[in-house]
Amino acid sequence: MDLATKFTLSASMLLTGFVIVFAVLFFLIFIIWFYGKIVTAGINSAEKRREKKKAAETKKQQEVKVQTVEPVATPKPVSNGVTDEVVAVISAAVYSMYGSTDKVKIKSIKKASGRSAWANAGVLNNTRPF
Repeated sequence: MDLATKFTLSASMLLTGFVIVFAVLFFLIFIIWFYGKIVTAGINSAEKRREKKKAAETKKQQEVKVQTVEPVATPKPVSNGVTDEVVAVISAAVYSMYGSTDKVKIKSIKKASGRSAWANAGVLNNTRPF
């Protein structure tokens, strides 16, 4: 084998190797892209189902009649720096969350120690898994 034949054979092997490597690379890129499309389509459909469910729940909650509650003679709670307006707002929020006064009885209201609600929300947002 002379030098020109060896050079031609080496160049064809090199070119064949490059073509095969890049063809496999593009094939892998296509597979990963296609898999990403499938996964995002599944996530989008799950989010749409979740949004429909939330919309149905909010519609159902809006249809529920608002019940008026007559005040019951209860002893006036001792306020440790908490104004009557704050107590009324907290009571209204608790009652609106549970929907009736049968399940809930507020015994005391005191200031929470530790992080504020905004700080807890920030921690939850920054540590939420993907």
